[in-house]
Formats: sequence, structure tokens, C-alpha cells
Amino acid sequence: MKDPGEHREANDPTPASWLKFGQRNILYVGFVLLLVPFGMALDGRGPPGTQSLGGLGFALMLCGMVSAGFFLINAGLVVFDLAKGRRIAKALIGCALPLVFGIGAMVVRRLAL
Repeated sequence: MKDPGEHREANDPTPASWLKFGQRNILYVGFVLLLVPFGMALDGRGPPGTQSLGGLGFALMLCGMVSAGFFLINAGLVVFDLAKGRRIAKALIGCALPLVFGIGAMVVRRLAL
């Protein structure tokens, strides 16, 4: 029996625990988390007292477009996987992530006003 502390072998079919969440979903979360610093970098430094939120606005629009596409792709994968009789957990998580981020953005916006 293998020791749990040993490294996995290259031909071991059992995925690592972080892969059970899905690589696609992890990349999406990373993309969304990097949008805030990206938007702030686009705004750059301005003179004191000015408020230019063009970079953050662009980042939010980009997030909305990518999230809509990500949701549609995962919804298609849910239907396809159901038809093939495969597991749909990763695709369902992928459908839920854009909804969670979208609802969270609306809640934060309402709290900030």
C-alpha cells in the first residue's frame, strides 16, 4: 500500500484533489480575480481629486462578456454530458461560478452606494 505522503505516479488515473474542481473553473476564478488589478492598472495614477473609473468599467464589461460565454459553454457541456451519461459536477460548478460572481458584484455595488 502506498504511503499518502508519496508523490503520485505519472500513470495514476486518480486526479489530484484540486483537479476535481476542474481546471477550467480554476482558470475562470483566477481570471476574475485578476480583473480588479487589471482595471486599476488601466486607470493609472491621476491627479488628486479626479475619479476616472474607465479601467474598472472596462474590466467589469470584460468580466461580463467572459462570464456569459463561460456560462453558455458550461450549460452546453451539462446537456452534452447528460446525453452521454457522464458526470456533470464540473460543468454545473462552471455554470454556478458566473452566477455567483455576478450576484456578488451586484451586492457589492448596492452596498457601496
